[in-house]
Amino acid sequence: MSTQLKEEYRCECQVCGDVRQQSPGDKYAEAHHIRPLGSPHDGPDARSNLIVVCPNHHADFDYGMLSVDPDTGRIAHAYDNAVDGTTLNTRQDHEIDTEHLRYHNHEIADF
Repeated sequence: MSTQLKEEYRCECQVCGDVRQQSPGDKYAEAHHIRPLGSPHDGPDARSNLIVVCPNHHADFDYGMLSVDPDTGRIAHAYDNAVDGTTLNTRQDHEIDTEHLRYHNHEIADF
């Protein structure tokens, strides 16, 4: 599921648009579970709970430095002015569950 999503976004970070290289011919991106898997969060391993991000923004999500408004897609970032106030890039065929964003914003990103 995450591999397919990364291919659909061509390994482009949905936050900043960066495309990393794993090797000269291979792109690299990470899939982030908005509501984390496992206890205590118990998020689903589902397309609607995944976004494609660069390693830096993956860490920022994990550490609560980044949130996304579930209604507008507007990004709030604690220290990166380059992405703060921009909008999460999403494909029409990639519906993100707004409840997962709300959970992340309330339980993980509290700034």
